[in-house]
Amino acid sequence: MTLNKQLWIAIIVVLLLALSGTFVISTLTARHYLIQQLYLKNQDNVSSLALSISQLDKDPVTLELLVSAQFDSGHYSFIRISDTTGKVLIERSNPPVDYQVPDWFQSLVPISIAPGTSPIQDGWNLFGTLTLQSHSRFAYESLWQQTKNLMFWFLVGLIICGGLGTIILKKLTTPLRAVIDQAEAIGNRRFIRTAEPKTFEFRMLVIAMNKLSGRIQQTLQEEGTRYEQLRSASHHDALTGLLIREQFINQFEARLSHDDDSASGTFMIIHLNRIDALNNKFGRAAIDSLLRNIGRALLDFTNRHPGSIAGRMNGTDLALLACGYSNAENITGMIATELRQLLPEQEINDEPLLPLGATTFHYGESIATVLARTDNALAAAHQKGALDGNITYPENYPATLTTQASWKKALIAALADNHMSLGHYPVLDADRNLLHFEAPARVIIDDSWQNAGLVVPIAAQNGLLPKFDLCVVQTALKKISSGNQPLGINLSRQSITSPEFCSEVAAHLRSNLETCKNLWLEIPEYGAYLILDAFKDFCDLVKPLGVKVGIEHAGQHFSRIADLHDLGLDYIKIDVSLIRDITTKPANQMIVRNLCTIAHSIGITVIAEGVRTQIEADCLPGLGVNAMTGPAITLE
Repeated sequence: MTLNKQLWIAIIVVLLLALSGTFVISTLTARHYLIQQLYLKNQDNVSSLALSISQLDKDPVTLELLVSAQFDSGHYSFIRISDTTGKVLIERSNPPVDYQVPDWFQSLVPISIAPGTSPIQDGWNLFGTLTLQSHSRFAYESLWQQTKNLMFWFLVGLIICGGLGTIILKKLTTPLRAVIDQAEAIGNRRFIRTAEPKTFEFRMLVIAMNKLSGRIQQTLQEEGTRYEQLRSASHHDALTGLLIREQFINQFEARLSHDDDSASGTFMIIHLNRIDALNNKFGRAAIDSLLRNIGRALLDFTNRHPGSIAGRMNGTDLALLACGYSNAENITGMIATELRQLLPEQEINDEPLLPLGATTFHYGESIATVLARTDNALAAAHQKGALDGNITYPENYPATLTTQASWKKALIAALADNHMSLGHYPVLDADRNLLHFEAPARVIIDDSWQNAGLVVPIAAQNGLLPKFDLCVVQTALKKISSGNQPLGINLSRQSITSPEFCSEVAAHLRSNLETCKNLWLEIPEYGAYLILDAFKDFCDLVKPLGVKVGIEHAGQHFSRIADLHDLGLDYIKIDVSLIRDITTKPANQMIVRNLCTIAHSIGITVIAEGVRTQIEADCLPGLGVNAMTGPAITLE
């Protein structure tokens, strides 16, 4: 086969794949939007008309006039009034019309809108039911026109790209390499853009391909925005913008089990004291404004300290989880300083308006224990009457504080001697086929095995994470070589930004090419967005070697997925805070389903973390989850 034919085939295949993906995403999105809007129109119109009828006499002439006026002023299939027994009293309907849309398209993209219904009252009694259905003809025609435009422009792009490619092949084949690389990247789910060459004809082809990548990125941005709106509506408090209690607790519990530096830090609760007296003195609007300002201050902190979260526990208690920040005095002092600027000029009965209780937490603690410590600190802060608050430490806090140097020394020695092992937790798909084993690290410290959740914060505080992660990679490669089993290991963002770490990892991978296909590397979601450029460079370094790359604890920042469109991610792991008890949480089900839809649109495998029960495991495949891991997922 000639190179010219191969070029044409490659262009056709790539553009058809892109066309199919774009067609499916855009059509389904537009269809969903039109169905939603038509349904809302039905419901709004029927509610308005029913209210008007309820307020008037119910004689037939009046009813007929109202129904006719509404029917003639809009595009409706029918408007019907039925009595309480279902008997039709008045009905206006339009005869079926021929759509200017092919039948096959109507079958392929069905638009079914539920009619709007509303009761009609006659005083305190039910008079009947009003039913209203709008025409769907305009929705079909809009979708069909969009499809024709899409087909036309993709056909034009196909012809232009193919023609230019043929000309360029005859004159200059060197720049063609860049276009081939870009086409291969798109086929590998890396929607990259390339620099435009100087040759005018070839530049047009590159521009067309870049536009294609741009369309994919724009689609992901739009879907990401819708995802964030859905997540915000179900997980955030309307007044303060903070997480609601249930979601905050879920995320807190998830962090206590993470094997990274988010498993330790400072937790605090800020209590708005005597809210009834404040409402009487300053007015509800002023206190709501105060709560909003406090919430904004906490959100500003979480923006400055990625990985931290803030929530509203109840009407008067706001909480902050400063992950990775174990110096409770500094964090508490910082927050107290910001809160002073928000208080009204005069406090009530000399009591602090905002007593603050804080504690430190670490990997493996139960959330009940942490909350109890914080409640004690909050009670002490209220009695003390100081805005700086009160801090209650775990019982072993002084011992931990005085042994930081010995912990560092022991960790350095353990890494030097490679005193490390990896866990073995299966990740299975819906058919119970093995994808890989999660392999969290454990290190021997003082003659006992310590989990990564305890060791990683110490390594982070002492700048040892690159050495720690390099040791994890080396141990994983050895284990894969000896057992030929796929392993998934976690890396920190601090390591990804280290040039020395990246070069050493690449050297180890190149010397173990046969094992690379069984190595799965992942970093936390929030870390990926913090070091976006470095993460892209790391993916470019390891993915050509056959390594699979993904992100873990995904969900809180997934609306920014468009920023990762050119990485070619292989998988994501949904954070356990979205998975826990998902069978009883319809909002989380919608979020997970939306997340899966977006991820699948660019070929990313979706894995659920922390699946604890078989009921959860049975529910997740129906939401689009491809694989699962957790206590309920075993090979037996």
